[in-house]
Amino acid sequence: MGVGILIKIDMENTNRVYNLMLPTYLMSFTTGGLFYGESIKVAELYLDVRDWKKVKKRVLADNLLQTRTSSSAARIFREISSRITLLTEAQLNLLSGSARPEQNYLLWLAVCKRYSFIREFAIEVLRERFLCLEMTLSHDDYDSFYREKAQWHEELENLSPSTRKKNRSVLFRILMEAELLSPENLIIPALFTRELAAVIATDDPSFFGCYPISKRDVKELI
Repeated sequence: MGVGILIKIDMENTNRVYNLMLPTYLMSFTTGGLFYGESIKVAELYLDVRDWKKVKKRVLADNLLQTRTSSSAARIFREISSRITLLTEAQLNLLSGSARPEQNYLLWLAVCKRYSFIREFAIEVLRERFLCLEMTLSHDDYDSFYREKAQWHEELENLSPSTRKKNRSVLFRILMEAELLSPENLIIPALFTRELAAVIATDDPSFFGCYPISKRDVKELI
């Protein structure tokens, strides 16, 4: 019995140390969705002035996001800028000058760069189901993923049920607005152009894993 207790205590300590080594998930994506129109405006303004401080000042002063209150504008701009500032120069240029599908995919990329929780969900659930020809994505899939991650991330355990539900709702909304998921929760295969594939490959090829696309299709594109 003594040995068993020692082993249990050792495992608990090991798990605690492992948890401390893991990066904390940022779960503040409860504001809005993909922010397509707003993000394009902000990106184009940045490419014009090349200064994020000036972009913020202009967006808030001229109410370019067309919000009812200045606090809402500041909150939405903070969310948008926290995403698209993570895109490379080439990705921002393509975001400004490409067709809607490419823009959607680039904004999804920005979301995945910003939120490691969403990136891992995209890789481990969305794309994995696509590769296994399981073409639906349900709330149960999300909940299972969440429970699995919560075993190692206390910040997930500490979220209230209402916040968890909101996170799930917003993520599914983002996926639909990015045209990676249909209103019926069917996974939509990503159709890349060579230009889009190039700006992702040059940045980090591992980001292809965030999309429902096969390895063969990626190889053909790059």
